[in-house]
Amino acid sequence: GVNRVLKKGGLFAGYEWVVTDKYNPLNKDHVRIKEGIEVGNGLPTLATPQHIVECMEKAGFEVIDHYDANRGVHNANEIPWYETLAGKMSVSGFRMTHIGRMCTHSMVWTLELLRIAPAGSTRVSALLNATAIDLVDGGKAEIFTPSYFFIGKKK
Repeated sequence: GVNRVLKKGGLFAGYEWVVTDKYNPLNKDHVRIKEGIEVGNGLPTLATPQHIVECMEKAGFEVIDHYDANRGVHNANEIPWYETLAGKMSVSGFRMTHIGRMCTHSMVWTLELLRIAPAGSTRVSALLNATAIDLVDGGKAEIFTPSYFFIGKKK
């Protein structure tokens, strides 16, 4: 791994997709959103920020800093990371609105029916649409971030 090729004092930084401290495993909506994100993006179980730090330390790193790079995303004058996935009634944003997704999905279904698109394309379209909705819901509820930053120094 990374630890093997870094010299003592070398830095390792990255971003992880995590559930935030606001995630409640007893909340059915939170669990549904989390599992939708995992399935739709081919991810293992999403970790917590604490787990990321623990793994870094266990791997022999001194964690210098770690934080959600999307903190404050709902402050005035901030554009949330999920903005483009949420869609809006504009030329560029229409395709991600509910109506835009329905149009795209219907087109994929038609293309699959006519055997222009491969079998299974409609299922993939449905999965991707559901995943986009889960990502937006997770971002709005602040229970998920795709930008948990960490940096550590090899001990």
